[in-house]
Amino acid sequence: MNKREFLKTSLAAAGGLGLLSDGIASAFAEESRKPAQSENSSSGSVKINKREQLLSVLDQSKPNKYVPAAFFMHFPEKFGEAAAKRHIDYFRATNMDIVKVQYEIFLPYLNFQKPEDWEKTPVYDTDFFEPVLSVIEYLAKELKREALIIPTVYGTFSLASQTSGRKLLEHAQENPDAVAKGIKKLTESLLNYAKEAVKRGADGFYYSTQGGDSRNFAESELFDTLIAQSDIAVLNGISDQTLLNILHICDFAGPYNDISKFRSHPASIINPPYALKDGTRISVKDVQKEFHRPVMGGLNRNGVISGGTFEQIAPEVDTLLRESSPNFILAADCTVRAEWNVVREVIDYAHTWREKNAP
Repeated sequence: MNKREFLKTSLAAAGGLGLLSDGIASAFAEESRKPAQSENSSSGSVKINKREQLLSVLDQSKPNKYVPAAFFMHFPEKFGEAAAKRHIDYFRATNMDIVKVQYEIFLPYLNFQKPEDWEKTPVYDTDFFEPVLSVIEYLAKELKREALIIPTVYGTFSLASQTSGRKLLEHAQENPDAVAKGIKKLTESLLNYAKEAVKRGADGFYYSTQGGDSRNFAESELFDTLIAQSDIAVLNGISDQTLLNILHICDFAGPYNDISKFRSHPASIINPPYALKDGTRISVKDVQKEFHRPVMGGLNRNGVISGGTFEQIAPEVDTLLRESSPNFILAADCTVRAEWNVVREVIDYAHTWREKNAP
């Protein structure tokens, strides 16, 4: 790929939404100095530079023949070398295009009794996040030349819920200014983690936002003032240091009435839910048009991708790739439960789908 041309077209397509940063220019300069990964492997297949293939999705001025794909799982091994090796084993076994690092740390439950207690929220430093930071560092040393290292970040709503459970909503409605003091400290904690993760080798983040769903803040102004502002502050705080960030609009806490509220979140790629609360399936092509950014996802994490056979999953992939924009990453709307060999078959199928189904 011509890096200079990529940057020109990508900047035009970005539309001022924080899609690209100075880091991407540096990244392509770095990639251009690396030996091309196009030599034949022992199996006769061509090795793909997954870093460039994923970054090329950001260039919406031209279609991608290669369809990147990635499916994420939680592993029994949470921390240490065992966790890092499990991530590596999964990456190799499935041939996916992202080294996505799971985040398995939970904040202590502080059981705040009144809104004013939120001022007692501590700012967590990098030592607190060391168990996951060490996994990121290990994976970066092993795999950074092959693929982008993308750790998970759980947004402020998730951290605040771990801190005081459902009292977050009650206290926010009673005294949002008091709760905001705790949210600010959690935002600082997230930035501590993310900035150190970049130093350890992270190329970007899979940022999981919650709280704007129908069971929690929904369309309340409190979501904008407390949660969304924190999300945006973290994403802005790391965007100049990263190559790309994926906004995961997570519906684990509850389904959404609407996702348009996230259009101002500065992320490079959008990973939307599969459907809204009323059952309407979210069109990945419509999301790309509305958000002016590439989309990752399309498969229902609770559908055939979790537990189904390749023969059951392939027709859904066919339909999805026919409907999606050419600049698209095949994935699910959250973590899946599947046999590794099936994930591998689906990912390999996606990689060459456009070549085999050219009009």
